[in-house]
Amino acid sequence: MNKQEIQGFFVFGVLAVVIVLITLFALESTGTMGIEDRYNHAVGLPLEEEESGESGFSLEGNPLFYLGILGMLVVISLVLYQYHFRV
Repeated sequence: MNKQEIQGFFVFGVLAVVIVLITLFALESTGTMGIEDRYNHAVGLPLEEEESGESGFSLEGNPLFYLGILGMLVVISLVLYQYHFRV
């Protein structure tokens, strides 16, 4: 590895750490409530019950989903970064 590649990995690492910190801050500030629940609470509407018949899955309130998506984004970014410098 030459000096430029080492500097590039360092910059990538710093950006990854900053993104992780911003993501954790966003998770802490929003909590486990979804956007509809936060809106209803802010304007004084009664909170709605969760529907059990929904198809798909919900990301709201599950830190493992947030971390999984964040991990996938970091891996994809690293792969694209490596590909970019090989071409």
